[in-house]
Amino acid sequence: MKLRAGELKDTVMEILNKRNVESADVIADHMVEAELRGHSSHGVQRLIPLVKGVELGTIRSKLEYKVLEETKTSKLIDAMGSVGMVIWNKLIQEKFEDPISIISTRNASHIGFLGYYTEKLARRGLVSIMFGNAEPAVVFPGSAKRVLSTTPISISIPYDPPIVLDMALSATSRGKIIEANRKGLKLEPGLAVDENGNYTLDPDKALKGGILPLGGVKGFYLMLLLELVTSFLSGCAVGPDVRGVLNTENPPNKGEVLIVINPSYFAHNTESIIKLRTILNMELPGEHSQKIKKLKLVEGVNIDDELWTNLINLRDKVPYFTSN
Repeated sequence: MKLRAGELKDTVMEILNKRNVESADVIADHMVEAELRGHSSHGVQRLIPLVKGVELGTIRSKLEYKVLEETKTSKLIDAMGSVGMVIWNKLIQEKFEDPISIISTRNASHIGFLGYYTEKLARRGLVSIMFGNAEPAVVFPGSAKRVLSTTPISISIPYDPPIVLDMALSATSRGKIIEANRKGLKLEPGLAVDENGNYTLDPDKALKGGILPLGGVKGFYLMLLLELVTSFLSGCAVGPDVRGVLNTENPPNKGEVLIVINPSYFAHNTESIIKLRTILNMELPGEHSQKIKKLKLVEGVNIDDELWTNLINLRDKVPYFTSN
């Protein structure tokens, strides 16, 4: 079915407000923005594990965190199980007046799609690089053991419109496999393996098995280093020990790193953007999602019946939750 963005946002907020979740408007805006941009894998389906964590008490309904280390240009934060979208929405509002600033967090719940934050920073005239980890979903090529997360990364450059790369370094995201499984769709070849390490097009078998990295072994090692950098800077868990995105039965222990560069201290060369756009004669990252958003704001957001039923059930049920 198709829903207006406002109607979908109101439903998400109603579900969260019923459970006394702070900044429900921030969370709803993020999830609906994902739907509008064509990132439904990180859209309203992510509300289900979030609500589960809130009700179990593994995710805080109110924002609470500790700044463990802080300088003029850096922060290390323990999010203490707070909602990731809420804490990161707050953190990107820093001034970032210095040449380079770094923020690293650990123990936040799912923070959504990274491009949400990097685009906002680009619209303020800032370059940013953001990456993090999550539960293991990716296997080493030729293996069936899940070792690494899908390694989301986003890079943005201020321009009009902003250039925003937002992708997983795995062949696909786990959210897209979950979505395909719910909709009864087959996967494209070469994305995933079953629990025996054999290639599969069946999303259910892929969820029991694992996802392949982009670029084979080279891609795996790039993902490995980003996972290690995330843990090295944030102190978060790594590999099979990570929780906090889909596994909300336990408190989150994953991590994220944001690097913000103020281009006023550097070359600020926009001519290269114009040149490459001319050479490539194609859309640059971020432009296509903006076109999708404009279309969906008019035509509505398509939500499959099973997901909508799950959301309505969450809205109508009397919540049980552990106070936190």
